[in-house]
Amino acid sequence: MHIFFIVIQYIGLIILGVEAFYVIGHKSSRTQQYLSLLILALGINFVGYLIELQANTLGEALIATKFSYLGKPYIVLCQFLFVMQVCRVKVSRRFAGLLFCIHTAIVFLVLICEKHTLFYSSIQFVDSGFFPHLETGRGIFYILYCMILVVYMIVMTSICLACYHKTKKAAEKSRFTYLIIINVVAIVGFLIYLSGVTQGYDTTLVASLIDTILLAILIFREKIIDTLALAKDLAVDFLAEGLVVVDNDEKIIYFNQKAKQIYEEIAIGRAEDILEDIDGCILEKKNIFHDRRVYTADSRLISSGNAYYGKMYVLTDITDNYHYTQNIKEQAEIMKVLKEQAESANQAKSTFVSNMSHEIRTPMNAIIGLTDVLLRKEFPPEETGYLLHIKSSGKALLDLINDLLDFSKIEAGKFEIINDTYDIAQMLRDIQVIGRTRIGSRNVKLIMDIDKEIPRLLYGDALRIRQVIINIMNNAVKFTEEGSVTVTIRQQERKEEQVQLYVSVKDTGQGIKEEDLHSLFDAFAQVDQKKNQGKEGTGLGLAISRQLVDLMGGELSVRSEYGKGSEFYFYLWEGIESQEPVGDFSEIKDQEEEEQEDSFPFTIPDAKILLVDDNEINQEVAKALLEPLELQIDTAENGQEALEMVQNTRYDLVFMDHFMPVMDGIEASRQIRALEDERYQSLPIIALTADAVQGVREEFFAAGMNDFVSKPIAVQDISEVLQRWLPEEKICQKG
Repeated sequence: MHIFFIVIQYIGLIILGVEAFYVIGHKSSRTQQYLSLLILALGINFVGYLIELQANTLGEALIATKFSYLGKPYIVLCQFLFVMQVCRVKVSRRFAGLLFCIHTAIVFLVLICEKHTLFYSSIQFVDSGFFPHLETGRGIFYILYCMILVVYMIVMTSICLACYHKTKKAAEKSRFTYLIIINVVAIVGFLIYLSGVTQGYDTTLVASLIDTILLAILIFREKIIDTLALAKDLAVDFLAEGLVVVDNDEKIIYFNQKAKQIYEEIAIGRAEDILEDIDGCILEKKNIFHDRRVYTADSRLISSGNAYYGKMYVLTDITDNYHYTQNIKEQAEIMKVLKEQAESANQAKSTFVSNMSHEIRTPMNAIIGLTDVLLRKEFPPEETGYLLHIKSSGKALLDLINDLLDFSKIEAGKFEIINDTYDIAQMLRDIQVIGRTRIGSRNVKLIMDIDKEIPRLLYGDALRIRQVIINIMNNAVKFTEEGSVTVTIRQQERKEEQVQLYVSVKDTGQGIKEEDLHSLFDAFAQVDQKKNQGKEGTGLGLAISRQLVDLMGGELSVRSEYGKGSEFYFYLWEGIESQEPVGDFSEIKDQEEEEQEDSFPFTIPDAKILLVDDNEINQEVAKALLEPLELQIDTAENGQEALEMVQNTRYDLVFMDHFMPVMDGIEASRQIRALEDERYQSLPIIALTADAVQGVREEFFAAGMNDFVSKPIAVQDISEVLQRWLPEEKICQKG
């Protein structure tokens, strides 16, 4: 039995050594400090009692007892302070210091015990019992010491029980359980020793051994002094997300403070309603609303390998994002309504533009067409001048209409760049003729500075390039009273299949102020209005020109010095269709009068055409314009009438209006093409329309029409169309 007790002491010392090594290896905290002192006190007590078990005399046994008391009085004190720290019960440093002083006084009384009877009333060495040992009587301070120890045990046990019932966390409940057991074991061991039934053996040492083992479990398994683990628990409680952990039996084993705020009724154990609510939100992708906050739920499996341990629910606060998203959705709905309103307004505007184009161009066709017809006849000079003014004003009004329509199409995003092969020399000659006509009798010289190495045949949208150059050139002529307007075309860079053109229009006119340059390309804007008052124009020419250049991949820029002139220029990449250079660009003489006198250098007496138009004036204008050609012309007032006439008479060509009552031109063209005879498939049908909105031309071609002539009818345009589509054998050249 004696050896058994000695072995117990050695086991206790070994466990304490391992605990001390582990505790010392961690960063120091107050909890660890108290635990370190507790382990040290237990170690000293075990060593002292080990020596006492091997003592053979009174002196040896008394020395061993004194040594063990260097640690024994501090065991319960350190355990008390350690438990208070774990239970988060604040013990002031002064009170802790007072307790240490009391226990140090006990040690002092034991060290001089043979000189007084305050602690031990008697001391003797006996051979009875399980082994030789000291028998001591209990003095007044010994009894007080025992009462203090009992108070410690009761306070510690009560606090641990209170904490156990208060906490909702399974891990903390487990820790408090171990602490309660340690306290109970210590009380039981102490009470057994005081009863004297152990025949001199101090059963508090067995209790201490059991407590040491339990303490080892707290340290190594429960991580009671693992600061990082405690910090993690604390951090989890302060997370903005709610965490709920369930085991594989769908039993809640953990939740943090945020989850408690969301579900106040949550508790450890089964909570089917809460779990059903969370699972429902996950499956239906619904949000959780609580206390004006919004949460989204998610679940994650807790597993290792193929083993499933449970599930963790994460409740994320998305209040700010939710309200932001709701605001975005509301704004999106508002924007959708506004967009629909804008599209409706834009559609209404497009319809209005289309209708106005048709309605305005129809009378313009009569004004300009009949003026051309009258100018073929001999009138007194004054009346001829009036007619020329009517024609000039009509063309100015037509230019205004064209600018407005172009701007409307560009603004609506319905303007298309149509690339095709073109002869740049022919385009430049047209520009030269228009420029000379625009200058008239003013003291302004038009200079065409053309690089002779530019390829003659290019691939691009010649119509839009021509429009931009003419817009800029006309603008230059308008603001140049004398001097020159120079149109420059240079080959800037050349590749195998592309050439970069530098296009410039430079004048010696009044120039532009530096502060006006930023608004120069704004729509409906005209700079220096006081000086330019009386100058005709809508302020759209430059705005349209810049947007057209942008659509073709370039950028229109300007250099100007006020009082000395301006230069508008842009760079543009064009495809090369032929390597033949344009060569010398020789200026052509002004042939306006000559062309006016003989607009049709041919006649077509054997050709029979059908003119379809619901407007009687338009019919008269077209017939008058075509009179020099000696054509045989029949007329129809709508598509239905035209369809019947085509089947009864063999026509060489049909001029078809667009908008007409009974049957419009597009439907009439479709029905003509649907007729079985082959001649109806090859019959040229030419659209005659005042509708200049983008997309209409494609609609004509889709219906089976062959070509397009816009109203007001230009003599040159209709001449080119007739030569293109009538049989060559029926065209008789004059002279």
